[in-house]
Amino acid sequence: MKTLLIVLWACGLSLCCKAATVSGSDQENQTEKHPCDRKCKTGTKPMTCNYKFSVEYTGSLSKACFNCPLNMSDCSRPDCNPVDGVERSMITVNRELPGTPIVVCKDDTIVVVVKNKLHAATTTVHWHGLFMHGEKDATMGEEEFNPDATPWADGVPGVTQCPILPGQTFKYKFVANPAGTHWWHSHAALQREDGMYGALIVREPDAKNVHKDLYDEDLSSHVMIIQDWVHKSGVDMWLPHHWDDGSNKATSFLVNGKGRFRNFGVNKFPGLFTPVEELLVEKGKRYRIRVINAGVSLCPVEMSVDGHAMTVISSDGADVEPVVVKSLIMHNGERYDVVIDTSDKEKKTYLIRFGGLMDCGANKIHGTALLRYRDSNQFLDQSKILNGPTKYSSYINIPGKQLNSLNRGQGDPARVSVADLRSARKEVLKAADRTLYLSYNFHDTSNPEFYDDSSYSFKDVIGKNNLRTPKMNNISLSYPVSPLLSQIEDVDISMFCNSDNLDPDIHCKDGFCLCYHLYQLQYGEEVDLFIIDEGLPWDVSHPFHLHGFHFKVLAMERLGASPDHLFGWNGPGNNITCQMVIDRDVAGMIPRNYNSPPSKDTVAVPDAGYTLIRIQARNPGFWLMHCHMSWHNHIGMGVIFKVGSHKDWPEMPSHFPKCGNFV
Repeated sequence: MKTLLIVLWACGLSLCCKAATVSGSDQENQTEKHPCDRKCKTGTKPMTCNYKFSVEYTGSLSKACFNCPLNMSDCSRPDCNPVDGVERSMITVNRELPGTPIVVCKDDTIVVVVKNKLHAATTTVHWHGLFMHGEKDATMGEEEFNPDATPWADGVPGVTQCPILPGQTFKYKFVANPAGTHWWHSHAALQREDGMYGALIVREPDAKNVHKDLYDEDLSSHVMIIQDWVHKSGVDMWLPHHWDDGSNKATSFLVNGKGRFRNFGVNKFPGLFTPVEELLVEKGKRYRIRVINAGVSLCPVEMSVDGHAMTVISSDGADVEPVVVKSLIMHNGERYDVVIDTSDKEKKTYLIRFGGLMDCGANKIHGTALLRYRDSNQFLDQSKILNGPTKYSSYINIPGKQLNSLNRGQGDPARVSVADLRSARKEVLKAADRTLYLSYNFHDTSNPEFYDDSSYSFKDVIGKNNLRTPKMNNISLSYPVSPLLSQIEDVDISMFCNSDNLDPDIHCKDGFCLCYHLYQLQYGEEVDLFIIDEGLPWDVSHPFHLHGFHFKVLAMERLGASPDHLFGWNGPGNNITCQMVIDRDVAGMIPRNYNSPPSKDTVAVPDAGYTLIRIQARNPGFWLMHCHMSWHNHIGMGVIFKVGSHKDWPEMPSHFPKCGNFV
């Protein structure tokens, strides 16, 4: 983005300025597009799309930014990431925040060479939303295995690959499938919160696009990645919280790596802030906007656009029957595609509002982008639109119809749940082959990772130091040092467990159970999976992501005694048990929607309730399912699904890296 400095003068020892943004005639042409970012056409040969990712430590508002934002033109210098005006360390790809976007057509082959330039940390990249089962030939049936699958490219250390060591290079190669709005991010602990993420957009030809008549423009510049943000590194937040009483709350909010926190001006109004993201539109057109929640903490986000309704057409890369809403709530890892119609709107600049909820409400965290109608004036002084600090109260509780409301079940026309949506691609499901039940809560046990029962057990420590541990079916997930997919022969099989075969002598100590938490799914079977929030000890909502699949959302219900209590310490009776859900299901009290249920890969679970999903086990390999709140994932809030057996898996690439213990 080019900028023009209008006025700069000295005020005592302070510097004050007004700045105007100069936007090019076309946002799409401001940077050179990758050749794979193109119009997708039927009958054309898929491309091979090559990218290089350099992973390294950088900083926000670093020396690359010179005098940004005192000189606004400096904010768009190469390698300058102004962020929200606060300097801190970051982990970036190609020195960009967000990192390099990948925009391709369905069935293209994506090749990414990742160079780990972190001096003392490993890394990997997960391609969130992609199946990794290759391009299916038109003659292949749904149950037929694809020999060109690449499950080893999923990017999970200990499951599908070895971690990439400092100085090492690793090549990912996989087919872009399915179409939709996806993203990539580090799957090494505490790196996503430091900035290691980016967009991954897979388009398809109009002939296969069921919503092609609902919008006129689908621009690569109209992708927004949102994130709760803090002013310390991920490890500097994580350690004080898990070993002391440090905060786990966000302090700021970013849209495409841009935010407003520090005021560089002398006065509160209008103030002088780092620039926010702008989306340019023209009156009379309908625009597809792709939104990705790269959030880290317990921070669902309420999105709205001043003066505009949003038509939701897709979630997690899966098309849904259009739903018109005034606001939508997005959980960590979710993506939503919305259409905004500019036909009858005044040509001016409107606020796109993002209000942080739950833990983000503690510090009133919210973010802003601008929907700017193009006119003859190419200059935009953002301070005239955002005059001083913004008010959190105007970013939440937006009147009107809402999608994906917090801690709600089905059936409320004003608060549409994900389970109320319908797929735009019609199908009728049959009854499942079997049903699994996975429950979770936070246990008051002494996790040996953070306690010592002989001197500072959970019950002995004081205040906020008695941090609880998340578990699924009373088990915390650990990962082997040798990847399950590529080195199963090197894995200690005694460490596999689940709720049916838990060995207290091997997997548990003083009530704390830790293992390679795994469930076997037969290749081709259909499994109904209940993800159950038992409601203890807080009323919150956790988002779960399943790698390698789209699942179907069949039902969603909250069962707690106080359904209007949406957040905080739970009250009497506002918790349930896994057995309560099992009993209701066996009694036929949980109806399943088999008529075109929506497909997702990330879904929230109502507190003291459940979300019921259908997994169609047609993608062989080892696949992780986990809470997408970063810290919960890294301390064991997940399970692994083994789909099929070795005979169903493709042959590993030759010379695939191996790793393991040194003793």
